Amino acid sequence: MATAGSSLVHRQRAKYQRSRAVKSRVRSGCVTCEIRHVKCDEKKPVCDRCANAGYECDGYCYNTLARKSSSNPFQPAGTNIKNPRVPIPRAKSLTNSELIVQPSAGPRFESEIEHRCFLVFQDNAASQLSGFYDSSVWDRVVLQACHEEPWARNVVVAIGALHHHRTLSTSPARGPGEGERERKSHYLFALQQYGTALGQLRTIAGQELQSEPRLRHALIAALLTTCFETYIGDQAGAIAQAKVGIDLLLRWTKQKDPANDSLDEWSRIRRVAARSPYLDEGLLSAFQRLDYHVLLCRGAEDGRCHPQSYPSAHQPFTSILEACDFWDLVMRRLVFFSSVGPVSQKPIPGKNENTTISRTKGEVDPHPMEAEQQRFKTASEQFFRYFDPIFKDSRQRPGTKEYMLANLVMIRALNCRSNLTRKPPESEMYTNVFLQDYMLMIDLARDLIDNVNKTPKKAIFNFEISLGISLFHIASACRDPKVRRSAISLLTQFPNPVAWYDTSVAAKIVTWIVQEEEKGMVNGHIPEIARIKLHRHVTAPHKQWANLYVSKIVWIDGNATREMLPPVQIPL
Repeated sequence: MATAGSSLVHRQRAKYQRSRAVKSRVRSGCVTCEIRHVKCDEKKPVCDRCANAGYECDGYCYNTLARKSSSNPFQPAGTNIKNPRVPIPRAKSLTNSELIVQPSAGPRFESEIEHRCFLVFQDNAASQLSGFYDSSVWDRVVLQACHEEPWARNVVVAIGALHHHRTLSTSPARGPGEGERERKSHYLFALQQYGTALGQLRTIAGQELQSEPRLRHALIAALLTTCFETYIGDQAGAIAQAKVGIDLLLRWTKQKDPANDSLDEWSRIRRVAARSPYLDEGLLSAFQRLDYHVLLCRGAEDGRCHPQSYPSAHQPFTSILEACDFWDLVMRRLVFFSSVGPVSQKPIPGKNENTTISRTKGEVDPHPMEAEQQRFKTASEQFFRYFDPIFKDSRQRPGTKEYMLANLVMIRALNCRSNLTRKPPESEMYTNVFLQDYMLMIDLARDLIDNVNKTPKKAIFNFEISLGISLFHIASACRDPKVRRSAISLLTQFPNPVAWYDTSVAAKIVTWIVQEEEKGMVNGHIPEIARIKLHRHVTAPHKQWANLYVSKIVWIDGNATREMLPPVQIPL
């Protein structure tokens, strides 16, 4: 008993001493004064002590995480040790994805929390940001940049803090209000680090990108800022940052290679980048995937050089990535065709008024949609013929990235095939013939999402949005109630509703569509007259509600015609 009593007294005394130590220090000063170890006068928005001393006041962050530890185990920021880490060209014997760098002492951190958030990014976020691709961008290229540039380190730390913030939101709290306080402190700390990084980037934004090392750093900056804006849910900001990097690559390629004789822009970019030791394959692939998702979100843009024809294949694909690139070209052609319109509406002088000019090739095409569907059918048949062997081979390695990427590519292709080959175009009954495709897509998606959710490091974030788009299409187009509800269920189980495509909003919109259509169900199926076609939706700023603009088939004087319904507002 004596031992237990003395142990209890010892614990209480230690607790009291810790509480006294905390209360004896001011915690509400600005971040700059905390780092300088001086007393802050707490004047807002900028304290007088920083202003009088000529320092830039970094503002106030009311959390205990941003304090610099008194026993900092890593290199202090105040030392004058220069970081000599500079990329130098590769030796000829190395592969195209390797880059020689000079050794460095490692990135310097201002506080212990910076180091912890950096490790969160390195150990967790980096692998998840790669998604289903074997890429070294996030765990090698970006981390190397942290040794070279302070802005890279600050953005990485900010992303690590946001990643931990998201992880805490899915974990049980350790005490009343404790989890919420920790989440808020990490979020504020992430915003503070990001603001610091943006200030550093502004100082170099006006510099000309005359050298390839500067272009490399600019691309990494665009990639990191795209990631951060996506994490905080700003779709417009994320897409804008992604387009900055994409436009940089396009301009640089045009300067290096004015001739435009490639099938598509990215083949041209890769051909030019192959001569550069600073633009490795992983960085280019990351921006190519971002460009694909920008295309899905915004459609084709004016001034871009888009594929004038579909790709062709004459032998089996050697890898899933090759098949993925092939289908990427197919999708770019499709999006370009649908965005600019298949034909111009101006009649050709001397021709029949119904004859029009194809905008893609500048030639007369009296039936552009039928011709486009036939070309797509040829390309898709080639794809499925040569992708099938490698897809079946990936079934031997369930749970691997190769296996999951094969699932994703197959879902993309099946969804696109069912979406384009509708006949007649105004009818919604075309989906009956694709029921088997929808069921296969549901199985592949369920397998993929279950694999992701069962991994020890749960993939709570990546840039992939085509899976959510495909599930939404199944739920809205398929007429089988069981398949539709399976698609909606998978939308709600999605690892994370990312900023580019919010699957939780999509699930609620398509749930309303299904419920409205099933009011007119006959013998377990939905007739044509009960089908609802969603044209667009507008979401409230904070996603409290959404306005849906839909149409239905109505009979007027014995003729079926599609009629727009009044806008419908649904709660989110």
